[in-house]
Amino acid sequence: MADKLIPKQALDYIKNKKLHPAFSYKDVWNEEHATAFTVAKAMQLDVLSDIKTAVEKAIENGTTFEQFKKDLKPTLIQKGWWGKREMTDPLTGETVNAQLGSDRRLRTIYSTNLRSAYQKGQYDRTMASEAHPYLMYRIGASVHHREQHLKWNNLILPKDDPLWNSIFPPNGYGCKCYTVAVTEARKQKYEQSGVPYYDNWEHKTVRQPAQTTAPRMTYDVYENVRKGIVERIPKGITPGFNWNQGKADRVFSSAQALAKKFTVSMNDSNSEFLKSIAGDRIFRANFQGFVDKSFNGTHKGHEITAAGFLDNAVVQWLRKNVGIDVGTNTVIGLESRLIKGIKATRHGIQKTDAEILLDTMLNGKVYWLNDGNGNRIKDGLLYLFPVNENEWFRIAVRPQTIVSGIAAPFIRSVGYLPNATVEDMMKWLIEIK
Repeated sequence: MADKLIPKQALDYIKNKKLHPAFSYKDVWNEEHATAFTVAKAMQLDVLSDIKTAVEKAIENGTTFEQFKKDLKPTLIQKGWWGKREMTDPLTGETVNAQLGSDRRLRTIYSTNLRSAYQKGQYDRTMASEAHPYLMYRIGASVHHREQHLKWNNLILPKDDPLWNSIFPPNGYGCKCYTVAVTEARKQKYEQSGVPYYDNWEHKTVRQPAQTTAPRMTYDVYENVRKGIVERIPKGITPGFNWNQGKADRVFSSAQALAKKFTVSMNDSNSEFLKSIAGDRIFRANFQGFVDKSFNGTHKGHEITAAGFLDNAVVQWLRKNVGIDVGTNTVIGLESRLIKGIKATRHGIQKTDAEILLDTMLNGKVYWLNDGNGNRIKDGLLYLFPVNENEWFRIAVRPQTIVSGIAAPFIRSVGYLPNATVEDMMKWLIEIK
């Protein structure tokens, strides 16, 4: 791994992570790793900081594992983070004989972080390249490969295919799989003549068949009891690796997990709880940051963030009146393609609209649009909010859809409406709350 050229995006990915002490690897889950640097049982900030600094240096300098271990191991031994030691689990109160530092753990820390960072950089470069519309899955140089990873070898799919949300490598501890950006011409060549592969046993290059159709996935159900999360994970993916290093939006995934965890019975209202989340200054600052990144070119149109929630009153109304059951998928998503800084989006938002959009999601009235004859139309969910005495802000939401493999309500358009237009629309609107 150390002989690979590590792009700046990969180094920034690690440097921008915040220290997150955790007792168990299950305490920091999936997309949370996009912003949190953690090592199980490394509860002391100074120890965790030493490990993170060593990882950053290894990425920046192309350090081998042996040098990484030589530099870091004495520090960890000196600070008492080595071998086994009794520790109390802060969640359960149970005392366990915990494994702290070891040569094996250092190798896992080194390889997992370097490969994750490299794949983050690879994803960013591929998504920014118009010349490379595809990604190809490749197995690494392991002696023993996971059976399912072998089945994905030479799989070529569009870079925005939803399958990458689950199988984007690395897909487990010690996984050396990676992706390669592919042009249209290269894809056609691979389809015709196969993908070149150097056979170390025969000492020659052979060609293997390319796959260009997404395989049918099979899943296992996994429960992370420490986080209160139950999820379906594709076979072949280690729990905790079921996410895309490059595409992850921690705010969206965290909001989904929080909404599911604190959903009250459908006979009650959870609107005040959801408003407390959406009105939080950190939530709003993250949303503004998402909009800013879309305008400055960091986001290219495929990213997703949380913009609001469907409360129980709306969820119940949708199920009863239009036959739409959103289940626990109540976080309303916004794609960066709807932000006008990316392109001339007809129904997108301006940079200054971020606060107004959140206020509309938080305090706006909710309606369902019909055709004027009492017939409810498809995807007719509307949020309306008066921004001044003459004008309203409008958000149209598809309550049930899948975007980039994520099932959730998604905003489909936004805009401003004069008072007169809203008054005319009222004959076509059914108020939900």
